[in-house]
Amino acid sequence: MKTLKILLIGQPNVGKSSLVNAIVGSRVTVSNYPGTTVEVAEAWKKIHDTEIRFIDTPGIYSISDKSEEEKVTEKAIFEEKVDGAIVVADATSLERSLYIALQILEAEIPFVLAINFVEDAEKKGIKIDYKKLEDLLYMPVVPINPLTRKGVNNLIEKVINIKNLTNPGFKVIYDDHIEKALEELTPYIENDGKLPVRFIALRILEEDEDFFKYLKDKKIINRAKEILKEHPKVAEDIAITRYGTASFIAGKVTRITSLALTKKKKKFEERFDSIILHKLWGPIITFFSLLLIFALLLYLGNLVQGFFMELTNDLSASLKFLKHSMLSIALSQSLTGLAAGISIAFPYVLLFYLILGLLEDTGLLSRFIVNTERFLRKIGLPAKSFIPLALGLGCTAAATRSTRVLSTKKEQFYTASLFAFVPCSSRIAIIMGIVGFYGGRILALYVFATLAVAGLIWSFVIKKTIHIKHEPLLLELPPYRKPMISNVLAKSWIRMKDFVYIVMPLLAIGGMSYGILNSLKITQYVASSFSIISSWLDLPDATVIPLFFGFLQKDLTGGMLISAMGTTDLSTLLTPLQIYIFGTAATVGIPCINALVMFIKEFGVKNAVGLTAASIIYGFLLSGLLWRAILLVGRF
Repeated sequence: MKTLKILLIGQPNVGKSSLVNAIVGSRVTVSNYPGTTVEVAEAWKKIHDTEIRFIDTPGIYSISDKSEEEKVTEKAIFEEKVDGAIVVADATSLERSLYIALQILEAEIPFVLAINFVEDAEKKGIKIDYKKLEDLLYMPVVPINPLTRKGVNNLIEKVINIKNLTNPGFKVIYDDHIEKALEELTPYIENDGKLPVRFIALRILEEDEDFFKYLKDKKIINRAKEILKEHPKVAEDIAITRYGTASFIAGKVTRITSLALTKKKKKFEERFDSIILHKLWGPIITFFSLLLIFALLLYLGNLVQGFFMELTNDLSASLKFLKHSMLSIALSQSLTGLAAGISIAFPYVLLFYLILGLLEDTGLLSRFIVNTERFLRKIGLPAKSFIPLALGLGCTAAATRSTRVLSTKKEQFYTASLFAFVPCSSRIAIIMGIVGFYGGRILALYVFATLAVAGLIWSFVIKKTIHIKHEPLLLELPPYRKPMISNVLAKSWIRMKDFVYIVMPLLAIGGMSYGILNSLKITQYVASSFSIISSWLDLPDATVIPLFFGFLQKDLTGGMLISAMGTTDLSTLLTPLQIYIFGTAATVGIPCINALVMFIKEFGVKNAVGLTAASIIYGFLLSGLLWRAILLVGRF
């Protein structure tokens, strides 16, 4: 059987992930690229007698070594043994996508150019001559629509035969001085046969240090600089020539047709954007939209949770026949913990990812980012901070890695410290599955409001000690699109896989551990040892156990609370005030040990442990003070 390793390369939001889903479905593995914290997705597909391994590289605008994502893509292209690539292009902005294609051509790596968003381009009056583009690039060009699978089978057939593709001589011609410098470098380059000498010389002129290892004598660089006196910024001049070539090719193959329909749609989008991105109304619309989303999440989640809770009660009743041996206790608590955890966490995590996918595909999420960014400046955060903070609504550990988009460690650490108050999907499940379900929707909104106020207090204190220079947010606003349900479901499943494959077994193990520890009376000892915490929070001693397990994995909190309290109806043992205080104490702070590990990787042991401890103490202190303040007022 033949095997192929194929890279997917393209700019952000060009549809690479949708294409992978269209080819192989949701059977995608997401992991860190070796030696980095940047994620890449991999998938396998057997077609006829060929097994193809697809690697979805991070979205980039060019192949360079400026950002972590670009470094990862560069390593994947030039250091791994790949058979070819699929360069995914955006039909609505062809020349930007062609820049990357030209770099791949210069590296003489065979590829298929897959052009996405063809229908969007046609609605804008943009017609592309794909055959002419093929003739110019000497590479196959396939228009696609991953959401409807249009062109996908044709693309796969081209990929299967990718080893038969050759580059018969297309190349970008640069300024005479640059060409002369390339000729000067060529004899001094040790070529292992993997990359063309001309391309290596170009990367050296662009000051990519990863390619300096190919030089026999590094002194030749000084001679090249003598030739390039008229090009003090040679890397920029090379990029300008490539962009000019990409623009020329795009102009040759693109034709603008009737714009009557396009102008009408564009006018509608501009009018809509003038409202949703308005300096005053934009943030207000964003705030109420997010409020409506959380209310919908709470309402639908409660319905689904109610159904699961009935199943949990039936399961608990069916397990009563088991004898009280250590094995039966372990089995009973394992199944109870699993069922309770799923009933509390699963509905909200799944619904959250479904709503997130809808916001992404419609184009609204980017607009919300722009509106929220204006608020971030008020609390001293850089504009780009919203990107990791928004990701924090999904997973704090993943969001911590994304702080690398910020310029300095100071900015990164300040932004990461606010993750203590950004509810990840697991903490949203606690707020809605425990506080909202047992205490009511209004009580859940109180916890969200408490998180917001606690975060503001934290940020204003830090703002006084850390001064950060503001930078503008550069964010591409995608066009408004009708979401495809199949695509949203596929993305939601990919994001949910960790919950299914990692958290669900942990729920069972957590319940089993509690059952064994409880039968050995160790839980009572732990609870009484930390009674100072439960006394400060006015909570039963047993609630210390789920708070402890919650730090190991936040999704365990709900199931462990039910196991610790011995009932699925928590409202019979906890007052609404106690439910609110527990929800606040469980959600304020760095959420889990996974987040702590990622903090250590990014900021070192001292900073990570210090921040985690400070945020948890702050959460407990705040929760206890809130309880006393509410009692003092005498109302709740």
